[in-house]
Amino acid sequence: MSQPLQCSPHLLSQASVTKTMALVLLACVPAYGVSTWFFGWGLTINAILCIVTATAVEGLVMKLRRRNPWAFIRDSSALVTAILLAFTIPSGAPWWIPVLGATFAILIGKQVYGGLGLNLFNPAMVGYVALLVAFPLQMTAWQIPGVESANGDYANPLGLQGLLVSLQLSFPFLGIAEPSGLYAGIDGFAKATPLLFHKLAGHSVLIGQWQTEGPVFDRSTEIGWEWINIAFLFGGVFLLFKRVISWHIPLSLIATVIALAFIFYQPGKEAVYGSPYLHLFGTATMIGAFFIATDPVSAPSSPLGKIIYGAIAGVLIYCIRIWGSYLDSVGFAILLVNGMTPLLDYCLRPRIFGEQKRSLWPLNRRTKAKAD
Repeated sequence: MSQPLQCSPHLLSQASVTKTMALVLLACVPAYGVSTWFFGWGLTINAILCIVTATAVEGLVMKLRRRNPWAFIRDSSALVTAILLAFTIPSGAPWWIPVLGATFAILIGKQVYGGLGLNLFNPAMVGYVALLVAFPLQMTAWQIPGVESANGDYANPLGLQGLLVSLQLSFPFLGIAEPSGLYAGIDGFAKATPLLFHKLAGHSVLIGQWQTEGPVFDRSTEIGWEWINIAFLFGGVFLLFKRVISWHIPLSLIATVIALAFIFYQPGKEAVYGSPYLHLFGTATMIGAFFIATDPVSAPSSPLGKIIYGAIAGVLIYCIRIWGSYLDSVGFAILLVNGMTPLLDYCLRPRIFGEQKRSLWPLNRRTKAKAD
């Protein structure tokens, strides 16, 4: 991604787009491993479909624009978009879901604005929101390949049976005779995410109980989402350590979500607002704060602009999540604040080197200029 324009003086950096994208992909490895452990091969299948589609669409568009497609494919920006989109697609989703999402992300979210570094909105979130609005059922059903049957049989999600289930080629217990007909006519098992369970079941999911109850890596939806968010947190810290991202947006966004969660939280009434722990580790807050909102193209460039950007995103995430119709609101919130980035950059540009202190708002600057 090309860096946003800053005021002079300019400093040269040894970082490149390819190196930056490689570090982002490396930071996704812990979350990828945890997700595969809990949900089987579904993420790998989604990632392969997204990567192939995004790369093909990127290359085709560059070819149509009479540019060298390999020069744009090698920068790995389409690869990062594909991986982030794959994380948002449920395991076991039909093959055409990731294909459509990746196509929409590259075409509408990126190329219609001119390509790399020119997009107003985060491409991965453009693809995700388009899928969520068009196919809400497929995008909210997280299939569980490893599930125990009534007679105690268990299918390992990382085994052959789990792979076939993720590919929708088999049902975990299709070959097991069930006299009661319990699994007759069932295509697969699906279980709600903690946030979905919180909204529909009428009470907050008690995630976090693995510390005192059961094995730490027990394959359950609640525990799985905890560990995935913790993995994204570690990946985000890695990006901060490597200075791929700055602390302003993640800290501002997470602090805002925590503050609102504590303000509205009432013990015994988790069904209404959810616990602060649920908002941090039972949702998509971590991937949104460290991997989505920090996109240098669609986020502001000034430190103060980043803090305001993250705070607005946190408010929108909480409000849409609690009072809105959609379950998790990270995609919608980030797209909304992406649209505010040009205004924040315009109003909060740092003072040009050698210039007197500038007024915060452009209207005041124009008024002063006319007076002079």
